[in-house]
Amino acid sequence: MTSRPTATSFALLGLIGVKPWTAYELVAQARRSLHFFWPRSEAHLYAELKRLVERGHANAELVEGKRRQRTLYTITPAGRSALTEWLATAPAAPAIEVEALLRMLLADQGSLPDLRAALATTSRQAREMRDDAINLGEELLGAGGPFPQRLHLTERVVALYGEFLLLLIRWCDETSDEVAKWSDTRDLGLTPQGRDRLENLVDRAREIP
Repeated sequence: MTSRPTATSFALLGLIGVKPWTAYELVAQARRSLHFFWPRSEAHLYAELKRLVERGHANAELVEGKRRQRTLYTITPAGRSALTEWLATAPAAPAIEVEALLRMLLADQGSLPDLRAALATTSRQAREMRDDAINLGEELLGAGGPFPQRLHLTERVVALYGEFLLLLIRWCDETSDEVAKWSDTRDLGLTPQGRDRLENLVDRAREIP
């Protein structure tokens, strides 16, 4: 029995709904767009493509390539209907997965140097991701990307992702400065600076309806 479609299933189906793709092209496009906010391994994506065909949501056709045959995926009427139905359902609750936050939460069971190293690594990673996002933004502003007619949708996704990266970079810098004042990761309690930040956060959150 074929497994039930997941959000990743519909993510790929949506890309196929924009235009037909070979498997290689589709995974490359997922890496270019979906990976920023919906990261999945290439192996997972290739396996999900096969499941789309098994469900009757996509057709797979061998086509001639420059060097060898490739599989071209196109959406079926059943796939288009399933995608339309999924888009009308309520989305799952938002989730954040940042390992640096996990390291921070458990830092009192490790060392101060390890925490500083984790923050430095996350800061570097976030800045590299920011640079990639800048390149993407400049491409969209310039040539418009491969689908300029869809930029009203893409811009809204890029806007949130970009703000998240800027927030993460600021958090890394602010937290690194804070941790530099610590003598240990244990038993410090709420610092005066921490209380100010927490109170400010609660106040700002209350202002949003």
